[in-house]
Amino acid sequence: MTITSSLSIVVIGFGLIGPRHAQAVDECPQTHLAALVDPFKTHEKRHTARTMFPSVPHFRTLEGLLASGIHIDGAIVCTPNHTHLHVAQVLAKHNIAMLIEKPISPDVEDAVKIKRLSEDTGIPMIIGHHRRFNPYVLATRDHLHRCGKIIAVDAVWCLQKCESYFKQTPWRCSKKMGGGVINLNLVHDLDLLQYLLGPIKCVYATECEKTRDDNTGEDAVVEGAVLTLTFQSGTRGSFIVCDNVISPANFEMGTGENPLIEKNSQGIDGVFYRFFGTRGTLSVPDLTLFHQDGSKETGWWSPMHKESIDADVEGVPFALQVEHFAKVMKGEEEPRCTPDDGIRAMLAIDAVVKSLETDMPVKVAAI
Repeated sequence: MTITSSLSIVVIGFGLIGPRHAQAVDECPQTHLAALVDPFKTHEKRHTARTMFPSVPHFRTLEGLLASGIHIDGAIVCTPNHTHLHVAQVLAKHNIAMLIEKPISPDVEDAVKIKRLSEDTGIPMIIGHHRRFNPYVLATRDHLHRCGKIIAVDAVWCLQKCESYFKQTPWRCSKKMGGGVINLNLVHDLDLLQYLLGPIKCVYATECEKTRDDNTGEDAVVEGAVLTLTFQSGTRGSFIVCDNVISPANFEMGTGENPLIEKNSQGIDGVFYRFFGTRGTLSVPDLTLFHQDGSKETGWWSPMHKESIDADVEGVPFALQVEHFAKVMKGEEEPRCTPDDGIRAMLAIDAVVKSLETDMPVKVAAI
C-alpha cells in the first residue's frame, strides 16, 4: 500500500480510549478524521462526540460507514476486545489498514487469526501498545544498557478503579469478554517488559484477595495478582498488579499519560519499575540511575552515584503512535508493534491466567 496524500482514518469505538485516538488523528498533520463509528447509546457519549468533532460524520455501525462511500485509508479499532476479530475481518475485505487497540484479542486463537489477515492480504497492521511510544519508555530503552546485564526487575501496577468505571461498560468486569485487570492493564506492562528485556519464558502467579462485592460468580474477573517472571535472557522479575487498592505506584500516575488520571510528583512514590544490573540500577519514571562508574573497585565499599537522566518526556504517546501509523501506511517505516508483538503479550497473559488457575509455574508458549 503506497499512499502519499493526507490519510483518511476512521475511529471505530468511542468509549474510554476512542476519543483520545480520534483527537490524535484530528491533530496529526499527516491524517484527517474521516468518521466515527459507535452505537452512541448514551446521551453523554453522543454529546462528547458532537462537541469534540461537530463536522465529522458519525455512524452507528461499521456496515453503515462502509455503505456511505466515504474513502477510508485506515481504521483505528477501539471496540471491546471480543469484537476485534470480526471488525478486522470486515476491514480486511475492504483493504483498510488497521491499528488495533491492545490486547489484540481476548485469546491467542483469535489473535493468530487477526495476524493471518495481515499476512494473507498485505494490509498494514499495527497493535496499539501505545506505551512503546511513551517518552519515559523511550528514555528507559535508550539508557538501560548503562545498567550492564539486567539481573532482576521489580515492577508494580496498583491503583483503585472507581465503581463508575465498571458500570459505564459492563464487559470490563466480564472474564468471558476479556475484561479485568489482567487483560486490560497487565498486558501493557508485560508488553513493555518484553520490549525492554526480551521474551518472557515462564510465569508463576498467585491471586490477590477480591474486595468488590459484585465481582462474584463464574464470570468474575481477577482483581489482582503477584507474579514471578523468568525471561529468556536469564533476568528474573517480580510484578504486583492490582486494581482494588489505593496506590500511586502505576504507569498512569507516574507518567501523567492519561489526562483523566492525575500525575504524581516525581520521586520514590511514583516509581513503578526498577531494573537491577551488574553496573547499576535504573528506576522509572523518575529516570534515576544509581551507579559506581569511575570507582577503582565497584561494590558495597565504594560510594554510590545518583544520576538523573536528562530526557525530553513531553511527547504525547497517542500522537506519536498515529504519526507512526501514517508512516507505516505510506511505507516509510516498519511497524514498531507488530501482530507478533501483540501475540507475544497475549501468550504471556495466557500463561498468567493458566498459572492462576493451576497454582503452578507455566511456560510461555512460543509464537
